Amino acid sequence: MVASNNFFEEKKDWSLLKDRIIENYLKPYIAKILSTRIPLVIVDCFAGKGKFNDDTIGSPLIIADHIKNVLESDSYSNKAIKGIFIEKKYFRELEENLKDFRKCEVREGSFEDHIQYILESNNRNINLFLYVDPYGIKSLDFCNFREMAEKKFRSVEFLMNFNSFGFLREGARLLKYPEFEREFEDSDYEFDEKNSIPNMNKIAAGDYWQEILKRKIRCGISMFEAEESFMNEYSKKVKEIFKYTVNIPIRKKAEQLPKYRLIFGTNHKDGLFLMVDQMNKAWKDILNNARGGQRLMFEEFQFPDMTKMRQFDIEADILKSLSREKEVLYEDLLAILIDRYGISYSTKEYRDRIIGLEKNCKLVVRRDPLLTPTGKTARSWDFKEYKIYLGLK
Repeated sequence: MVASNNFFEEKKDWSLLKDRIIENYLKPYIAKILSTRIPLVIVDCFAGKGKFNDDTIGSPLIIADHIKNVLESDSYSNKAIKGIFIEKKYFRELEENLKDFRKCEVREGSFEDHIQYILESNNRNINLFLYVDPYGIKSLDFCNFREMAEKKFRSVEFLMNFNSFGFLREGARLLKYPEFEREFEDSDYEFDEKNSIPNMNKIAAGDYWQEILKRKIRCGISMFEAEESFMNEYSKKVKEIFKYTVNIPIRKKAEQLPKYRLIFGTNHKDGLFLMVDQMNKAWKDILNNARGGQRLMFEEFQFPDMTKMRQFDIEADILKSLSREKEVLYEDLLAILIDRYGISYSTKEYRDRIIGLEKNCKLVVRRDPLLTPTGKTARSWDFKEYKIYLGLK
């Protein structure tokens, strides 16, 4: 699949969420990472022009502006930060748009051309953040992400825009299933005749997607079900390299196929909680702005509330999770709930539900140490300050 020719005419309303999330996430993420005094490298793997024809900025300028703020601020004692921006088709435009930014390296070529440059870096003592927002799916060889995670950088996180609908559309074409054509009429991507089934296996990290499409033929499952099955399997692959993940379907209506999926991976709970809070906030801000009459069209897009889509009961799930163990660490429970509910709730909203159950005497909270430094009973929910255990009443 290739990018539509008018991709950079103007920023699409549905793509604003991605930029809002990366913009909101980077400030606290950068501050936290640089406080460790370990260098940070942010890689925009499919950078594009940096700016749309309607003058709205894209991810390269958002990232570059964060780097500029670090370099010019007195708040950072560690300023070891760098941006790498990879682009082939729009390299000249990107280079021009980033010419006034320091510590921003623009590399001409494809992601595949430059992935080894990153992987073969002599300095493993860096934190690496990958922003992966491709035009299609052809360049998303999963081995690249697996190899990057195995290189033992100080930390690796990635945020990826994955067009699962487009993947299945391309897969149906390659497997010669023309009967699916009508189901793909709303896709924004064009076919790439150079793609192949072996390449699709590399993208998916397996051939399971073929069986899913065959099952659609044999059993008549809906494309909605096929996409869910595909993403369940793909998410398992992501979880092989990242301990904590968030997979958010961005769709116009709950019963429709996702426009795309936002997938975040990290090996640190702090990164997971920070990203969930920023995703939750960004979506709610966009919805509120849209209802206030701004130019955004997100009133057409439903908030990805898993409680409505699958009729989950968060309080019942909390108690069920606690019933399996004598005690569960608070932050471990948060990770379990996020895996189930995605960004339906912020971490504060999860905490409020837990507090409500405590007040209703359905669970108990134990903190270690029991007392604050001043000798009072500890009541903090800061799990960096206290070990907070939850158990059934």
